[in-house]
Amino acid sequence: MTRAIDHLVLCVRDLDQACAAYQKLGFTITPRAVHPFGTGNALIQLDGLYIELLAVLDPDKIGMGSMDAPFSFAVYNRDYLRHREGMSMLALQSANAADDREQFMAGGAATPDVFEFDRKASLPDGREVDLGFALAFANHPLLRHAITFSCQHKHPAEYFYHPKYQTHANGVSSLGKIYLTHWAAEAVEDFFVDIKTGHLVDVLHADELIERFGLDDPELPDDGFAGFQVLVPDLAGIADAARSLGAVPCGDDLIIPPSSLFGVMMVISPNKVGEQA
Repeated sequence: MTRAIDHLVLCVRDLDQACAAYQKLGFTITPRAVHPFGTGNALIQLDGLYIELLAVLDPDKIGMGSMDAPFSFAVYNRDYLRHREGMSMLALQSANAADDREQFMAGGAATPDVFEFDRKASLPDGREVDLGFALAFANHPLLRHAITFSCQHKHPAEYFYHPKYQTHANGVSSLGKIYLTHWAAEAVEDFFVDIKTGHLVDVLHADELIERFGLDDPELPDDGFAGFQVLVPDLAGIADAARSLGAVPCGDDLIIPPSSLFGVMMVISPNKVGEQA
């Protein structure tokens, strides 16, 4: 069975600035949430998946407990920000994180124990609820700056997804492809095929990505997630805001370069039947 996207982790240094940029693009942003291990986020909820804008909010809490061993979500993203901003992680939907861990190991990844955590969330009506997650990380030896993991939600869907936050002025409701560049593109592509995500992730050499999108940007990575595709019913709903952030045309698409969007390339494409991830 092929896997589906649960969410993308976009690691930023300034959460307020990132939220403002995505709001300018016509996205609705959820209220900020604080994790118990030093990071915090705001979300862009789509149809059954979301984009997570993540920042380090309390560095003193990072690396202080058992939740940081043997792999720490917070430590990894803190260290990622020392390297660059951008898409640090790809999260996949999960019904059972423990089973995912076994599949990731079969695909050649190092996999620490499943990491579980809980946090509080406020619903649009003001109620506070408990959210719980179980994460299985796939740490492939070739992907130091591009971790994939599965995310099992242990709470009712209505506690997390809300129509108020899933409606966006730009019309975006889904994601398309994830783009990754790597010098060993063929070996990395084999890994994503092995873990049933080959249909989601386009793995390219850096020069192939530059040729495809005509975008030679100094912040394009050569060993990690380069960006992602959003699908819109009409480019007109996002085009002006995208151009104000430096978007350039590429065929039927608009491409926002990573140097204009916190280290991540956004490919904005007209929604066509069969393109949803």
